[in-house]
Amino acid sequence: MTLLDKATQVASERLEDARESVFDLSQFSLNGESSEMKQKMTQDRFILGRMAILGQSTAIYAKPNAGKTLLTIWLLIEAIKAGDIEPSHVFYVNADDNHKGLAYKLELAERYGFHMLAPGYKGFECKMLPAYIGQLIANEQAMGRVLILDTVKKFTDLMDKGRSSGFGEVVRRFTMHGGSVIMLAHVNKHRNDEGGVVYAGTADLVDDADCAYTLDIVTEEATGRTVKFENIKNRGDVALEAVYQYDHTEGKGYTDRLDSIRPVSEGERRQAEHRRIMADKFERNREAVEAIKQCLKWL
Repeated sequence: MTLLDKATQVASERLEDARESVFDLSQFSLNGESSEMKQKMTQDRFILGRMAILGQSTAIYAKPNAGKTLLTIWLLIEAIKAGDIEPSHVFYVNADDNHKGLAYKLELAERYGFHMLAPGYKGFECKMLPAYIGQLIANEQAMGRVLILDTVKKFTDLMDKGRSSGFGEVVRRFTMHGGSVIMLAHVNKHRNDEGGVVYAGTADLVDDADCAYTLDIVTEEATGRTVKFENIKNRGDVALEAVYQYDHTEGKGYTDRLDSIRPVSEGERRQAEHRRIMADKFERNREAVEAIKQCLKWL
């Protein structure tokens, strides 16, 4: 039974009970609870650069190995060092890593004070996440808690509209009680007509999220890989785009790669995109260029 089916069943049972008495919609009225709700409101505080606001749900889509996990952890650490978030309230659920990768990231979690969870360890199960979230809400422990789901496909079927929508409802309940959720996800293999990446799965996760970004590689050069976050949905004063560069050299250690991350200025971004466009043009016309070069040798 899906979450939506359960909700429908509960609603039917409540209506059945209501038939035994005089039914009135006023029984669902929230009037008189505004003070309590205002106390649960969170200030517009950013928890990942200017791309995720405390008390909201944010989805980040990227192709594998584009750096979404690396940059998410770096941005999280930067927020902790700046005092923007309480590290003990952050729960990074690493559900898409091998033992070696988990060990490296766990060491970072220990160093900076946030929690690292993984399925198969200490009884944690991905399929139980909706129940865990429900317990946090019931115990009034959602306020200020930050869940980072890496990747979200481990917790719901993004290709199934019903399940994806039902999971979105669970996340919405959590954020309505002051919690925050960062969801990392993958993009389709094929790009759109403008050459941009496209999120995978149904539109439900994006529709239900407060904010959503795509992450794409701008250039790969000897000086480093340049990547860009591009906003595709927002509720709040978040950045429409953010560009970073990091060392993607093969064999580079995870900590060294993390330490190599730096924000990229607008001017640097334009130069990088110009170089990418020129490189793409050259690649498309490589055969013609080589033929011309051969002809020039005989002149």
